[in-house]
Amino acid sequence: MRDEVLYWLSEARADLRHAEASLGDYNWACFAAQQAAEKALKALILHLLGEYPRGQDLVVLYRRVRAHLQLGVGEAALSRLSAFYTLARYPNAGLVRPSEEITSEQAEEALATRGW
Repeated sequence: MRDEVLYWLSEARADLRHAEASLGDYNWACFAAQQAAEKALKALILHLLGEYPRGQDLVVLYRRVRAHLQLGVGEAALSRLSAFYTLARYPNAGLVRPSEEITSEQAEEALATRGW
């Protein structure tokens, strides 16, 4: 396996640890969970297709590799997680105050959206 793939996976694991440690700050837990999934999918694309993927949409990234690998989560769950890339960080990107409006249930769901 190429070193770059291992680096992407290592960073995905680090983001997942950060998401778990951030459960008191629900918006950051959601964002870190999205980042972990994004980096893991990018590692898969790099490993399976030899390409450096761009973008943050988890559904788009997954569709590039789903012929090679089926995840344990559906595209609907990936879509919800993907939304946290902006929703969890920016006021008026769907929520007026994400740091106050994102719930513990959303953070738990974000952390549970793992197909690997």
